Parts: sequence; structure tokens; C-alpha cells
Amino acid sequence: MMSPSGIPLPPDLAAGPVVIGVDNATTCGRPLRAAVFLARALGRPVLLVHVRRRTMPMVEGYVPIPEEMDANDTAEEAIEDGLRAMLVSGGELEGVDWELISVTGEAAGELIRVAEEKDAACVVVGKRHKGFAELVHRIASGSVSRAVMASQKFPVLVVP
Repeated sequence: MMSPSGIPLPPDLAAGPVVIGVDNATTCGRPLRAAVFLARALGRPVLLVHVRRRTMPMVEGYVPIPEEMDANDTAEEAIEDGLRAMLVSGGELEGVDWELISVTGEAAGELIRVAEEKDAACVVVGKRHKGFAELVHRIASGSVSRAVMASQKFPVLVVP
């Protein structure tokens, strides 16, 4: 099998998109450019996955009132619209088919779930923290890149 650009593709390469996790257009530049490069080389679309953290308390017996749900949905839509606008204005996505989806949950688990559902050809993740900031981030929420690599279900490209 050959890509549109004439590159021989491995026979076991999945047929889906190149999946990339995005949280902020200003911090995903290098990983985004790598994902777009791979997508062009493979002739695949890019699927950008924005994972939102759950904002409602997960306390037994707590039932949010409709006003809380509406305010939460409005805020999430505004964040997603802002992210989409920043991604488009950056120009990195020109010339490639792409889609931005937002899901709620834990970043690594949601990236793995979406990649499996979409039969991802590759997953691109960034590794942006260094030094003490990395230690604090890892303690607080774990390393997304390590968790995605540990799943061993599809090729993973980690971009510093």
C-alpha cells in the first residue's frame, strides 16, 4: 500500500486518522506540526482531541441543578470556540482535513479511547514540562505521554 505522496505504508498501519491531544493552541505548536506532517505523509486526516476535566463535583448524592449545567455547558463551548479559532489562525492546519472534538474525562484515558474508536494510524502527544514543573504536573495528574505509550495499542509519537 502506498500513501498519496508515494511513501510505502506498513501493511499493519491502521486506516484511521492521526490523533493529537490539544489543550491550548499556544502550547501544542510542535506536536501539532508533527501530527500535520504525518497526516500529509500518510494521506490521513488529523483528529484533534480536547479533553476537558470534569467541573461538576463527583460526590455521592450530589445532583447539579439545571442552572449549573447550563453555565458549565456555556463555558465549555466558549473554551472550545476559542481553541478552534486559535488553531485556525495559527495556519498549521492548512491543506489537511481536520476535526476538533471535545470530550470530558482524564486526558490519557480519553486519548486512548478515542484513538481506539477511530482506529488511529498514530497518536501524537506533547511533553512540555521540564524540571520542577514536570514533577508537580506528574504528581498532580500523571504523565499523559507515558500512559498513552504504555497502552501499546497504536504507534505513539511523543514530541517535546
